[in-house]
Amino acid sequence: MASDGLWTEDRLTAVDLVELFVSKSFWHSHVKKYCSQVSNHPLMVEWLENGEGKPDDIDVWGVEKSNYTFKDLIDYLEQTKEKGKGKKKKVADKKEKGEKKSHKKQVK
Repeated sequence: MASDGLWTEDRLTAVDLVELFVSKSFWHSHVKKYCSQVSNHPLMVEWLENGEGKPDDIDVWGVEKSNYTFKDLIDYLEQTKEKGKGKKKKVADKKEKGEKKSHKKQVK
């Protein structure tokens, strides 16, 4: 609008734009909190970039919908965090018990 001469007011800042669409409390409780975690999830990033060869909705979300909400994003982040915790916990438990990785079959 500014480049077309239709916007005669001062240019809007990023903060002005955010405040037009969401409240400050929603920004801090949802947008900032959860969207900042997305970059740690390469599959989700590929899906969001919507390029050729992007993963299917089912592969990312586990379901196919026409619209996804912050609730869906929160569920996705919590599920992937839980999956990661399980793997880390198993490795940590083995280290505590003194177990070593072995690719050889043990002889009884």
